[in-house]
Amino acid sequence: MLPKEFKPKASYDLIRLGKNNDGGYLVESKSIEKTKALISMGIGKNWRFEEDFIAHQDIVVHAYDHSVRGFFWPKFFIKRCLSVLIGRLNAPYHAVKIYTKFMDFFRNKAVLFYEKIGAEEEGYTNLKKTLERIKEKPVFLKIDIEGYEYQILDEIILNSELLSGMVIEFHKISDHTDEITNFINNFELELVHLHPNNNRVDDHGDPRAIEMSFARDPKKLSERSVLPHPLDQLNVPRKKTVELNFMDS
Repeated sequence: MLPKEFKPKASYDLIRLGKNNDGGYLVESKSIEKTKALISMGIGKNWRFEEDFIAHQDIVVHAYDHSVRGFFWPKFFIKRCLSVLIGRLNAPYHAVKIYTKFMDFFRNKAVLFYEKIGAEEEGYTNLKKTLERIKEKPVFLKIDIEGYEYQILDEIILNSELLSGMVIEFHKISDHTDEITNFINNFELELVHLHPNNNRVDDHGDPRAIEMSFARDPKKLSERSVLPHPLDQLNVPRKKTVELNFMDS
C-alpha cells in the first residue's frame, strides 16, 4: 500500500514525452509552455525525452550523466559486435548510428556535463550549481539518477520558485516512503501524475520504483484522479502491470 499523498488529487492535461515504454514520462502541458530551460539528470543511451521536449519548446537543455564516458561507448560497441554471433547482423551498424546521433544531439542541441549529481560534497554536482549555469528561468527538471535523487530533494524544495515542472523516478521507495511523502507535502509544485515501474515489485506487491510528474498551477480536467492514465505504458512490456493501492489515511 502506498501513502495517500502519492496519489494525484485530480486529473490534468498531460502529454507523453520520450520513447515508448521505459524512458517516457507524462508531462503537464502548461508546464512545457512556461519552461525556458530543461535540466536533465540521467541520460545513458536515451535522449528521446529531451528531443521531444525541445520539439514542443525551443529552449536551452543542460544534461548531466557521469556514466557516458570512459569505457561506456567502447563496451557498448563490443557488445553489439559480439551479438553478431547470435544472428543480430545489423547490431554494429545500429550501434554506430546511435553513437552518431548521440554526439550530434549533444553537440548541436544540448550541453552535456559528465558530472555526477548528488549532495554538496567533493566529486558531486549539486542542484544549486546546475541552476547557476542557466540564465533562463523557469526550469523544468528531469531526474533519473538511480537513488541519488534523495540527496537533492531538500535542494529541489529550496529552489521551487525557479521551477516550472518536474518528472522524477524514485528508486527503492519502500526504504524512502517518509522522505517522498515529506517531499510531496513541502514541494511548491503539484503532483499531477504517478506511474509505477513494473520492472520489480516488493514483498507487498508495490513497485520498487515509481515515476512522479509535478507542475506549477496545472490545468485541471477533472476533480477525480484516474490511474493508470490512457497514455501510460509498461516500462517492461513482457512483465505484468503493477496494481496501485493507496492507504485511506
